Amino acid sequence: MANLEKQYFHEGRVVSPNFKNMSHIRAKFESIGFDCLLDINEQIIPRFVLEFYCQLTFTYNPESQFVVNFVIQNKSFSLTLEEFGQILKIPFKGQASNTEMWSLDHLSVSVPSRGLYKTKPPSPRVIKSLIQVPRQGQETRTKNKKTIVVGENEILTREIQTHMKPWVDIIRENAICLGGHRDHVSACLCHMLYCIETSTPYNLAFFILKRMEKTRFKPKELLPYGMLLTRLFKHVVSVSPELAFDHYLSHDRAMHPLAPHYERKTRADRGKKRPRESNASSSSSSTLNHPSSSHLLDDSIEENDDESFHPNPSSPSQNISSSSNNVSRVHQNPPHESHYLNTYLSKTINRQTQQRDAHREGLRSIGQALKNMMGGKQK
Repeated sequence: MANLEKQYFHEGRVVSPNFKNMSHIRAKFESIGFDCLLDINEQIIPRFVLEFYCQLTFTYNPESQFVVNFVIQNKSFSLTLEEFGQILKIPFKGQASNTEMWSLDHLSVSVPSRGLYKTKPPSPRVIKSLIQVPRQGQETRTKNKKTIVVGENEILTREIQTHMKPWVDIIRENAICLGGHRDHVSACLCHMLYCIETSTPYNLAFFILKRMEKTRFKPKELLPYGMLLTRLFKHVVSVSPELAFDHYLSHDRAMHPLAPHYERKTRADRGKKRPRESNASSSSSSTLNHPSSSHLLDDSIEENDDESFHPNPSSPSQNISSSSNNVSRVHQNPPHESHYLNTYLSKTINRQTQQRDAHREGLRSIGQALKNMMGGKQK
């Protein structure tokens, strides 16, 4: 499953209870329902995740509700945003935002301006006053060995208020589900931090559905929300028991728990042998015994966003026990399943990509035909 996860899925991360000030984090998150991000602890069902994304569409119903439509084994499902939020146990009311951009200037143009999800976000100045450590001068960052000036309304990860840095890790992994560079904080993440700090409700279901919608047009992007979609699977088979086929196999999570201690992997470290298991176990044990000396991922980030960051493998005692609420007839994978599923996923994703390419080529052909027709009429 680890190999499959690296190729296809960003499944989310179970949050370790060893975060410093965990009781404070939970209290702040509970104020707007974001404690759901702390309690995600599901196995992942890769085949269901793939089928969900393969025929995923979005519409608005006559009541102006955002609706997600998907097909599982030729059976169609439609859920309003509110129903989707209730099933996944995530907030579905409050401020809504949807942008992948970095600058806070994009918030005001990315939020719904009318309808049920209309939002008036706080100004960049107000957001910065709450979540950013005041700057002492011009900030820069390094990208591809080039120095880039950071804009006034762009916030670097290292500039986030210290008590919010654990929030950033948790939200990135379980709400945004994006890999890549971590030296800066996206506008939507800043919006979420502001809402947590001020106890302002935030529509997490809207954000997640919009992330899913964008994933359809990015065939090379990892499929997000693996653990959350297990909750949707349980709902699907509860209303349609005939869909609980034996081929929907559950897998243990491949990602390490989101723990308070991280090990940075730099270019200098690449190619070096890992320490022996006994040394690694000793290091993990030391971390557990001295949580106050732990450092969050973002504390060690420098300006060069070309570096890659990896969690330090946790000892077994850091893992939260797996959920026992498995749906009947969902079985653990037999030894041959990973190879079988890898082949299945590869073929299906290739087919999906080809279908998208063919659709786009068809649209281009229609567009060219219309241009030719218009040109003939003008003559």
